[in-house]
Amino acid sequence: MNMRIIKYLTVFLLITSCGVSCKRKEYESLQIAIKNRTGSNIQITLYPKVSNAGGSLYPMCEGCGLNKETAYVLGPKKREVVGWEEVIFFTQNLNVEPYILASNAFDSIYIEMNDHQIIFTHEDVTGYAENIFSENSNWDFVVENSDDKSFQINIYHQHVFLILEDKIIINKED
Repeated sequence: MNMRIIKYLTVFLLITSCGVSCKRKEYESLQIAIKNRTGSNIQITLYPKVSNAGGSLYPMCEGCGLNKETAYVLGPKKREVVGWEEVIFFTQNLNVEPYILASNAFDSIYIEMNDHQIIFTHEDVTGYAENIFSENSNWDFVVENSDDKSFQINIYHQHVFLILEDKIIINKED
């Protein structure tokens, strides 16, 4: 009888201890991303704040230790989803506006496509109808969950700045 009580007690302790220590954790972050909704490849070059600069890499989050290339190509939107959207920065602060997060992370962002250049700076934008650094810019917002069956659930609050063909401004004087 004592062995039976010990077995039940052992099983009970294992279940309750796992219930406390094996709980899955939620990790939430706010991301800003650029999405190519044109019919052409776009070359993006990010110019991070001088204090963040590190050669061709920059820190893609506040204090997380992850680095990312400052230049890359995004393909055009096709049926497949991969390759036409890129997260450029993220934070655990869910209350920051996307244009403020972009302003805190980057001095400027250049986009080249089909012999046309778009330049986003804090003060102005060239070649596009909206400025990624402006309070008046439009962002798409989506919340995505990533459940990799481990002990962590990732919840991404993602603000996406769209590069659309109908917002490209081509200077006719060239």
